[in-house]
Amino acid sequence: MTKEMENRIFDELRQMITERDAVNREQSWIVNHLEEPALSAMVPKTSIVGLHILSALKRQDMTGIELAQTLNVTRGGVTRAAKTLLKLALISSYKQAQNQKNLYYKLTTNGRTIADTHDEMHATLETQRLSVIHEKYSDDDLELIGNFLHDMLLAERNFK
Repeated sequence: MTKEMENRIFDELRQMITERDAVNREQSWIVNHLEEPALSAMVPKTSIVGLHILSALKRQDMTGIELAQTLNVTRGGVTRAAKTLLKLALISSYKQAQNQKNLYYKLTTNGRTIADTHDEMHATLETQRLSVIHEKYSDDDLELIGNFLHDMLLAERNFK
C-alpha cells in the first residue's frame, strides 16, 4: 500500500469518527418524523446521549449507573442528560420501597414516542447503509473490510 493510500484511509476513518454534523442530521430526521410539534421542539434540546437513554429505557427502568454501563458513557454524562430529560418530562425518576438508595429512571409517554422515533431513525439509517454496501461490494470485499475495521479497533484499544 502506498503512503498516499494509507493517508486517505486514515483521513476518511478520522472524518467518519469525528463527523459533527451527524448529530444535527439525526436530530433533524427525528424532528421531521414526529407528528406532535411540542415533541419536535424538545428534540434539539436533547443530547445524543439523552436520545440513547430514552431508547435504553424502552427495555426496562434503569439506574444512572446501569445506563452508563449500557451506553458506555460516563456517569456524569448520564446525569447531565437525565437532568435535561427530567426537565422536559421525557423521563421520570423513582426509588424502590425496598431500596431507597438507588434512583431509577423510566420513560414517560412522550419519552417513549421520541425513543420510538429515534429507534426508527437508526433502523432506517442501517437499512440505507446496508443497501449501499451490498450494491457496491462483494461478500469477499465486505469480509476484508470487516477484518480491517476489527483490526483498527483492536489497535485503538491497545494503544499505549
